[in-house]
Amino acid sequence: MSNPANNPATPVQKFRPVLTALQIEFLLGLVKVQSPLTKEAISCISTLAPFQAKIANAAITAAYTTAPRVLANSLESLGGTDESAISARVASAFSKEQLWEFCYNKFVANPQGCSLEEITNAQEHAYLNDLMTEVELAAFEGREPVPEPEQAPVQPPEVTTL
Repeated sequence: MSNPANNPATPVQKFRPVLTALQIEFLLGLVKVQSPLTKEAISCISTLAPFQAKIANAAITAAYTTAPRVLANSLESLGGTDESAISARVASAFSKEQLWEFCYNKFVANPQGCSLEEITNAQEHAYLNDLMTEVELAAFEGREPVPEPEQAPVQPPEVTTL
């Protein structure tokens, strides 16, 4: 018996999830690092990437905006923002290593687009995977970098006049 999903004549059910821009970016990042890229991964990329581009260029507006569950003043007093609360909920669904790798890939692609938390996670990934230069390593560990070995300066040859 053939698989109905492989038959182009069979209707395919599709659903519309409600995702934030951060969730779309996170899912797209996870799918892009899959190796090798499967047919399903390519399908997800072709669906999510245009949304991400439209959001980044303000070519699409949100379907709706939910009211915050916590008052802004209360959240600020706890040291967070609405975006960090969402980020924490999304991050809790994945292992630390997956989150660190995602943040590292995002940082490599666009450092200006990263939050302080994402930069810290990217540095953690780079540190644990030996991806830092000696200077970055020293700064991360809070120590002075090991100086490069100096070469003796080359003396110009003496010119004698006759």
